Amino acid sequence: MTAPTTTRIPLPGREEFCTAMAQLATGVAVITTAGPEGPVGCTVNAVLSLSTDPPSLLVSLASASRTVAHAQRRGSFAVNILSWQQRDLMDRFARLPAAERFDGVGYRDHEGCPVLDGTVATVVCRLDQAPAALDHTLLIGRAPWTRRDPAARALVLYERDQHAVAG
Repeated sequence: MTAPTTTRIPLPGREEFCTAMAQLATGVAVITTAGPEGPVGCTVNAVLSLSTDPPSLLVSLASASRTVAHAQRRGSFAVNILSWQQRDLMDRFARLPAAERFDGVGYRDHEGCPVLDGTVATVVCRLDQAPAALDHTLLIGRAPWTRRDPAARALVLYERDQHAVAG
């Protein structure tokens, strides 16, 4: 019996990897929490429902994100799932300087977390764990509070373009 041959497969480059992952349609959310000088937040598309018992979410953020540090300090964060009408917020919370992200954006406080107005849904989480994973931190939170707008249509990214969920 001959041993199987193994072929070493080269790792994809960043662009090749991003192009492949752009084939996976994802929702867009803004993660928010409170900092010492006011609300902080950033855009993410790496959010998943981790468990229904207890209701829990997992969010993956760059470890260097100010939002990670403030969520860890505060012990809570909100996942604001953006609606199609909020597509401008996707870029705002990804590209603007942190001090300008909330300028003119409607929100209300819920247990210390900024909850954005007009979202498809929002889930406020109490931070349970925050393990490091490569250059990211996974925020794992239990969800004591949710709200949803059944009339709103979610913003989705597919092939690096914005789409509305049909309904």
